[in-house]
Amino acid sequence: MESARCSVCGSAAFAIVATGRDYIYHGTGGYFSQVRCDDCGHFYLNPRPTIAALPLMYPSDYGTFSDRFRGGANLLARIKRAVNLRRIKDVVAALPAGAKVLDVGCGNGELLVALRRARPDIEVFGLDWFFPAKTREILEAQGIHIIEAPLETAELPVCTFDLVLMLQIIEHLWQPESGVQRIAGALAQGGRLLIETPNTDGWDRRFFADGTWGGYYFPRHLNLYNFERIARLLAHAGLAIERQRNLPAPVIWCYSLQGIVQERLGWKGRLAKLFDVRNLPLLAAFAALDIVASLIGASTSNQQTVAMKPR
Repeated sequence: MESARCSVCGSAAFAIVATGRDYIYHGTGGYFSQVRCDDCGHFYLNPRPTIAALPLMYPSDYGTFSDRFRGGANLLARIKRAVNLRRIKDVVAALPAGAKVLDVGCGNGELLVALRRARPDIEVFGLDWFFPAKTREILEAQGIHIIEAPLETAELPVCTFDLVLMLQIIEHLWQPESGVQRIAGALAQGGRLLIETPNTDGWDRRFFADGTWGGYYFPRHLNLYNFERIARLLAHAGLAIERQRNLPAPVIWCYSLQGIVQERLGWKGRLAKLFDVRNLPLLAAFAALDIVASLIGASTSNQQTVAMKPR
């Protein structure tokens, strides 16, 4: 474990917001604290695991590495793929032939394969700190370029990519500011960065004040943002905000309820599994709830921001 400062303003002054455990994978013992910077309001994990703890934090059965969401016959895999494609369809449709797309934190590469099929005229790249041999084989057979390294140390070509995707990844970075700076340097002029990440202003967070809010995702979410703070982060990298919007957060709802069951009742068995992220009726219900909340002006616990590198 290591002590952390606010990665936005550098301040060491903070107040503890929530304390909780690893309610999903149970691979890291003890409790962790999410804190709020006294000076700028940024949320971050403190203290936090060191980057050397990556294999412990992300075991081989971790969701984005595993095959549980892979396969054309898997209904949940098809739905997840369709939802992700729908959320990015406008920026993908705007890409010219021959455009280069980078997915940072691509996991098992399902989205990249879908992009390749939807737009065979573009070139796709996937970056992650680790690729199982089977995943690497599948992606390379599809003509997808692999970059195996943490974003913080990856060697990215300058002024190359027309679109960079960071879907539920920036909150996992030890150095989000330098990571975004690296991406800004790798974007071509007029290129776009699309980020999806939890939103600390989500209307449901107040109901899980004991630390079980799924957006905390102890100990993997090292930095958390709202609309204002993510816009500030991108502006510091020289990127211009094009739009920000709420997204449904059914997975965060499921994680929150798993945390409640374990923390308050001490159960890790059947009741916790009832709120598994593969429970389609539950996911649909929470997605509908968040859509209604967004329509009446509430912020959900999931957000999307699109920013452009000036020409």
